[in-house]
Amino acid sequence: MPFLIYNLPMIKYAVLEISGKQYKALPKIPFEVDLQGESVDAKILMIADGEKIKIGKPYLEDKIKIKKLDDLKKKKIRVAKYHPKSNYRRVVGFRRKVTKVVLEA
Repeated sequence: MPFLIYNLPMIKYAVLEISGKQYKALPKIPFEVDLQGESVDAKILMIADGEKIKIGKPYLEDKIKIKKLDDLKKKKIRVAKYHPKSNYRRVVGFRRKVTKVVLEA
């Protein structure tokens, strides 16, 4: 018997565009975006509030309050280049910088 979803409460969320990338944001739950400056500018693509869904064409005129929590550095990744028989070895590390933000309801 397949699992069917009935009578589950709808979740409030918004789909935002921040610096060219789209994020699904839930109220009061922090999420990470690419490194931002002093303020976070977000364009609203969609808002779902229970049974009501508002979709922009392409953006909504509504305003949303986003609070910047902290600037972080993610775990370092190691990128290695290697050419056999030519004594060519290069190792570069990269640490992604992110900003932790929260959507205030």
